[in-house]
Amino acid sequence: MNKKETRKAQESKLDEALEESFPASDPPSVSVPAPAEPATAAKAPAFRHEYRVRHELRPKGLADIGEEQIAQHWTLYEGYVKNVNLLNEKLQALSGKGDFGPEFAELKRRVGFEYDGMILHERYFGVLKAGQRPLGDDAELTKLLKKSFGGFRNWLEEYKAMGAMRGVGWVILYYDPFERVLTNHWIGLHEDGHPAGFAPILVMDVWEHAYMIDGGVDGRAAYVEAFIKNVDWPQVERTLAESRRLAPSAGLHETRK
Repeated sequence: MNKKETRKAQESKLDEALEESFPASDPPSVSVPAPAEPATAAKAPAFRHEYRVRHELRPKGLADIGEEQIAQHWTLYEGYVKNVNLLNEKLQALSGKGDFGPEFAELKRRVGFEYDGMILHERYFGVLKAGQRPLGDDAELTKLLKKSFGGFRNWLEEYKAMGAMRGVGWVILYYDPFERVLTNHWIGLHEDGHPAGFAPILVMDVWEHAYMIDGGVDGRAAYVEAFIKNVDWPQVERTLAESRRLAPSAGLHETRK
C-alpha cells in the first residue's frame, strides 16, 4: 500500500471513529457496535457498576426541582457513562494493537469531555437531597468559608452570581490544598478550566438541560435558588474533610510561601 492509500485508509478509520463517538446528549438507548477486537487484545474493564448508576446517586423529592426534570437530566448522565465505557473499549483495543494513529488521537482527545461530563454529574447528583437544613454556624465548612470569603453569605452571593452568568457550564466550589482555602470557579466545557490539584466540594450544573423542563429558557435564577435549597450540607462537609485529609503535606505547602 502506497503512502496515499495509507493516508486515505487512516482518514476513513478516523471518520468511522468520530461517527461512533456520539454526543453525550444522545439517549443512551442508541446502540453503537464496538469494533471487533483481535484475539490478543486485552478486555477493557467496566468503568462504572450498574448499581451505582441506577440507585445510589439519583435524587428524589427535591424542593422546586421536578421529577421529570431530574429524569431527563439523569438520562443525559447515563449517556456519559455509556460513552466513557465505549471510549475505554475502543482505546484499549487500539492500544493493544499498537495503533496510535489519528483514530486513537481523536478518541483520546474526546476522553476528557466524556469523563468529566460523567464525574461532574455524579458530584452534582450526589449533593442533592430532599429535606435539607441550612448549614450550621459551627460547621467546619462554615469556618472555612469565613476564612476564605469572609462568611457564608459572602460566599453564597458570589456563587449565585456566577450561576447567573451568561453561558453554559458549571459553578464549582473547590478546596485549594496548597493555600488551604475555598475558591469558586467557572467551568465551561466539562474538561476546561479546572484548577490543577484542587478538589471539587460543591458542583452546580448550569447548562440549560438542568432547568429547562421546570423553568424554560428564563428559569436559571429560580433553578439556582432551588439548587441551594436542596444542597446536602453534611455530604459537602464529608467531601471537604476527605479533601483535607488527602491534601499535600505541610512541607509542600510551605514551599509556596
